[in-house]
Amino acid sequence: MLGTPTTAATQAGAGPDWLQYVAAFAPLSALLAAVIAGWIAWRTLAQRREADRRDQWWQRTQWAIGLAMDPDFSRAVVGLIALKHLAGSDLCTAEDYEMLDKIGGAKIDALTLSEGSAGRRRLPGQPGHGGPVRHEPGHGGAVRDQPAHGGAGQVPSARADLIPVDLKSRGERVFAGSPEMAKALEEADRLVSFAAARRSG
Repeated sequence: MLGTPTTAATQAGAGPDWLQYVAAFAPLSALLAAVIAGWIAWRTLAQRREADRRDQWWQRTQWAIGLAMDPDFSRAVVGLIALKHLAGSDLCTAEDYEMLDKIGGAKIDALTLSEGSAGRRRLPGQPGHGGPVRHEPGHGGAVRDQPAHGGAGQVPSARADLIPVDLKSRGERVFAGSPEMAKALEEADRLVSFAAARRSG
């Protein structure tokens, strides 16, 4: 019974000490809350900037695709070069590389497959590399090498005005009817090779 007043007094005195600790840590808690709020705001701003960069990249890519598929060779070259440059951006995803690969391939097809000729000459070291070929001009566009008809040693010469273009991405050689077409084929081939390398890398 005699110890009861002392215990009560001790408990009564513990209240203010606890409140002092809370009061001491209050500024630190406020600072921590401010830091967390600032980090959230910075993260939101960074994500918004990244989304804006991605949107701008896609707008440029759409513009470049339109040029790349233009029938005018000079405009197509500009678009293909721009696409290859855009493919080097850190904003480019695996899906984007696949898309750019197909766009470059579609451009090559537009310049070659439309000529109605299925045969091609394989480059040395590529599967299917073989013997003589004959050169079939298309309708004002690229020319593919065709297997030669006749003797095994017969190797006819190509037309003097045709420009050979080695498509390294396909291991094939085609012949362009003009320097402008040759340049378009080369840039499309570079785009396909670059996109494929990024996808596999």
